[in-house]
Amino acid sequence: MPRYSEEQVRRVREAIDLAQLMNEYTPVRRAGHDFVCCCPFHQERTPSLHIYVADQHYYCFGCKAHGDVFSLVMAKENLGFADAVEWLARRAGIVLEPLAGGAREEREARSSLLAAVEFACGFYERCLWESSEAAAARRYLLEQRRLSIETCRRFRVGWAPGRNQLLAAARAAGHDPRVLQRVDLVVERQGTLGDRFFARITFPICDRFGHPLAFSARLLPEAEAAAKAEGRGVGKYINNTDTPLYRKSTHVFNLHHARLHCREEGRLIVMEGPTDVMAADQAGIHACVAVLGTALSGEHARQLATLIGDRGDLVLLFDGDRAGQENALKAVRTCLAAGVASKVVILPDDSDPAELLAEGGEAGKQAFLAALQGARRDFDHLLQAVAPAPARLDRRGQLAAADAVLAAIDSEPDRELAALHLADAAAWLGLPESLLRQRQAGAQPRAPSAASERAREPAALPLHLAQALHILVHERALRGQADALGLEPRHWPAPWDALAAALLLADPPDVHAIVADPAVAAQPPLAEAAHRWAALPLADAVPAIGDPAARLAEIARTVLREETQQRLRALDQEIAEAERTGARERLRQLLAERHACARQLHAG
Repeated sequence: MPRYSEEQVRRVREAIDLAQLMNEYTPVRRAGHDFVCCCPFHQERTPSLHIYVADQHYYCFGCKAHGDVFSLVMAKENLGFADAVEWLARRAGIVLEPLAGGAREEREARSSLLAAVEFACGFYERCLWESSEAAAARRYLLEQRRLSIETCRRFRVGWAPGRNQLLAAARAAGHDPRVLQRVDLVVERQGTLGDRFFARITFPICDRFGHPLAFSARLLPEAEAAAKAEGRGVGKYINNTDTPLYRKSTHVFNLHHARLHCREEGRLIVMEGPTDVMAADQAGIHACVAVLGTALSGEHARQLATLIGDRGDLVLLFDGDRAGQENALKAVRTCLAAGVASKVVILPDDSDPAELLAEGGEAGKQAFLAALQGARRDFDHLLQAVAPAPARLDRRGQLAAADAVLAAIDSEPDRELAALHLADAAAWLGLPESLLRQRQAGAQPRAPSAASERAREPAALPLHLAQALHILVHERALRGQADALGLEPRHWPAPWDALAAALLLADPPDVHAIVADPAVAAQPPLAEAAHRWAALPLADAVPAIGDPAARLAEIARTVLREETQQRLRALDQEIAEAERTGARERLRQLLAERHACARQLHAG
């Protein structure tokens, strides 16, 4: 059933000048009574699209695209017809009246919900800039995150004071508390309505037109640290739950800004948090969105791929730490299953985009742009993440890696592409392609669940890594030396890295504190090993450890040498790929890095 009458649609069409609208997508010039321009739907240097003034329609003699103002907006803004009518009506200042029936009631109900969220957004903004209690929030944004006032205002960042101040202000302005409850801005606690967010920075999540639908709210670092010290579990970020306006599996942060720039920039970058996106925008990289603490869904991937079209890249750029890279790998699997091509960016030194762009100055921006330049194709990243050093794998390791890769290939909807991925996997892992096809066709178990992985007995550690943990359990004073020597949790395989992290990052005072660490406690074999090492003097170990400091330094040299050798092997594979694809700039960077690694290995 049509949402608007033909008369209303006609009014909107006649109120919009097609040439003026087209000029926002591509430069238009007059040609006699009409206009011409380069077609915005395909690449060309000579104008082939004509705009006919008399009947306000366009036609491209190159790609045959044609239509009116509605067709143009539907194609360029990725809108349905009714949404295109509304988009142009707002532009022309025309108030539309939906046809009688369910559509009118639905629109009125949605308008009241949007009005409630808009009121909250304005209230939070005023609190951030005008309230004395938001001084710490302003310092965090402007001084710690190095975001400008203009950037914060452009993204409508706010401060939720709590103590039911939003509810009181909304009531005073005539908003029904039940409407605010429907959009999860107030919640019922012990029979009484109160503010959903309190003492948090708010980042509005908007629809494609910029209407706020929901919020992501961040706790200040000081409050987060205090809560952890008191043993209270709090989330750094909390978001609105799903409402009639907002679904976390569909909506992303900053879509309304990013959609205007993604085709011009030739990419759409998916990040983790709102401050990452804001820092990128401030640095002049505008086509960025954030998934806000939830996994990238298939709906997200398909929506964003449609937005960028076939003339750009969907880029997955998550934090450089372990959690961020695990999220990136999950996102790659999701995109492959959704049939969406993507690329992955690995940031240097466990950094996040906000640190590099807003806090790192010009050098940070150049490092960020260099990382973007070196983005990996989705399946290449999957292979390197699952098997970063395939040459070092034994046969069991090769098959385990193959199973992990085959699980992703099985989900690929394009079977021809899946066959090509299978060939790439065989070449990377050094296995016959026929073996992978046979394993794919069989009933081999793949992609074990997280629960089964946790329950599995961890593999025995190489002697030098076990000795290092033994030393760190016994000699608390040497943990600082381990850090200075360059030892990090990532140098131990999972799940032993959890024990290394507890020792190196948290510095627990005794074995009881070590095994109380949540990540260690979740792995009984780790706790047992910690108790065993704590009870065994270093001099009684086999072999004995007579000088713990000297042995730890020797282990660190071994670990770093192995890491450099592993990086050299990975670089050789990446160099071969860059040569195959003709990526000259990437090849230059890789050769320079390989030379530096080789010198480091020789010097060590």
